Amino acid sequence: MTKNILTGEFMKGKIELLDSETRRLVEIFLAALEKQNLRYSVLETLRTIEVQEAYFAQGRKPLAEINGLRKKAGLHVIGEAEGKRIITQTMKSVHLTGVAADIVPVVGGRIPWTIAADNAELWLTFGRLGQEAGLEWGGTWAPLNSFGIGWDAPHYQSRRAR
Repeated sequence: MTKNILTGEFMKGKIELLDSETRRLVEIFLAALEKQNLRYSVLETLRTIEVQEAYFAQGRKPLAEINGLRKKAGLHVIGEAEGKRIITQTMKSVHLTGVAADIVPVVGGRIPWTIAADNAELWLTFGRLGQEAGLEWGGTWAPLNSFGIGWDAPHYQSRRAR
């Protein structure tokens, strides 16, 4: 029984958008998660420039402009609090070239976005398994939080992406 919350063609299609080497490493990672009986979701792989522009605007532009970019990119509109949050550091994301994936744990049908004492070990396990599969983990990137997890914990990329 699969332990991901995205099933069938939807998830398969996301992974198939990755370049072949990154796809191979992500498949190893996902198999390791399933072997550990861990639930996960593959949120994003290849990203369009329109999506990147919308993400980059968050925390930098007025909410109306952010939501205009999000609508243009086919994304849902967001509220004031989320609009103030910076979610990407660059316009040159490796998601644009198909060598990165955002993969998150799922607990009780929800993504534990706030890393806290009750889920930090789960995020660290995800990171370790991703690294063992040969991926670079965004959870190692400074600044690290009090649990030793960096600012982009959902992010995994090919080591050749840098």
